[in-house]
Amino acid sequence: MAKSLCKWRRGDVDAELELLATIVSPPCVACSKCARVARDKSYLCRPTPLPASSESVTKKVKKKAKDEKLTKKALKKGKKTAKSKKEKKKAKASKNA
Repeated sequence: MAKSLCKWRRGDVDAELELLATIVSPPCVACSKCARVARDKSYLCRPTPLPASSESVTKKVKKKAKDEKLTKKALKKGKKTAKSKKEKKKAKASKNA
């Protein structure tokens, strides 16, 4: 390998995008200087191991985001349902009156 990810320029990233994808996934080490990540410490100039649970943390974050999105949808749906119930009650009351 010629140089570490820390020394790549933007042109290098564009030219070697497929190589970059193989280097960074799954992320196991981070550079303590520039915060780039890689799967092997040989790709970084100042490698620092990431916690072993970094993949599970990513899964938890994605799950939490999904749950929040579902919760927001449920709240919106619930509000619509509550409005329709109120409207039904008003309609019944007007029919009975």
